Amino acid sequence: MDQALSLWFLLGWIGGDSCNLIGSFLADQLPLQTYTAVYYVLADLVMLTLYFYYKFRTRPSLLSAPINSVLLFLMGMACATPLLSAAGPVAAPREAFRGRALLSVESGSKPFTRQEVIGFVIGSISSVLYLLSRLPQIRTNFLRKSTQGISYSLFALVMLGNTLYGLSVLLKNPEEGQSEGSYLLHHLPWLVGSLGVLLLDTIISIQFLVYRRSTAASELEPLLPS
Repeated sequence: MDQALSLWFLLGWIGGDSCNLIGSFLADQLPLQTYTAVYYVLADLVMLTLYFYYKFRTRPSLLSAPINSVLLFLMGMACATPLLSAAGPVAAPREAFRGRALLSVESGSKPFTRQEVIGFVIGSISSVLYLLSRLPQIRTNFLRKSTQGISYSLFALVMLGNTLYGLSVLLKNPEEGQSEGSYLLHHLPWLVGSLGVLLLDTIISIQFLVYRRSTAASELEPLLPS
């Protein structure tokens, strides 16, 4: 695992999921997006823990203790974020039930609040990290000329999940008084983060096919000349 997976891929992934989680709370995203973001962060922490476990299992390092401390800190932040959000100042009733028209440019729409601006920016950073995280893994596969040690089910399920995730957001009707353009703009970073990585995940899928055929062909070659 520590040779097949790129560390930068895992770090970019957990960075994107962490920003996705924080941005989902601040930008008042759909409940499904928030719950999914919490699960993503927890799953990423498990993967990162396994990576460093196998990395230093046979090679104890002085860095293992600081790394474990960082992982525990990130896990604590992931668990504390919902509590901090719930403990924040409660908006006035008219703010809570006016829908997601804060990004709307239509006449009469209210300005975008500072909290949601921060959430939108963090969500945009999340989508960029998602896109950049695939590049190190593509490079690692290319240099190794192999995808052994990587489960294709991981990327297949990620592609399926991102597709359904994006469709669930696109197919939901805007709230009353909110235009479709405003609704799409409000969720744009999360749509880019989910649907935008499909192309890069497709490239990784092609690498699985190409390198698997190369490996199978090399195994069929005779060991000794006839």
